[in-house]
Amino acid sequence: MAYDGELVKMQNGRWARFQRCQVYRPGVEDAGETMLLIAVELEERYQQLLDEAADSLAQYRLRGVPVQVRLDPEAQGITLQPESPVASPAVH
Repeated sequence: MAYDGELVKMQNGRWARFQRCQVYRPGVEDAGETMLLIAVELEERYQQLLDEAADSLAQYRLRGVPVQVRLDPEAQGITLQPESPVASPAVH
């Protein structure tokens, strides 16, 4: 099940983001609010950014380094950063 805003790599190798869209039915006055979740293919600049990030992630993970990806909407870029180590509960 997808959620609004989720990024996915489609079967054709292209990236898309799920987006909620309202459906209008002409001629039906009381159609209610029908919403669909559809995958909308991203612009070419985002395709390249996401492909590069996926390649970098694969290289880090191959070396055993856990990495997080963050999308910076203001800079319109992606940042890779090491994941914070999970604190182990104290053993007494």
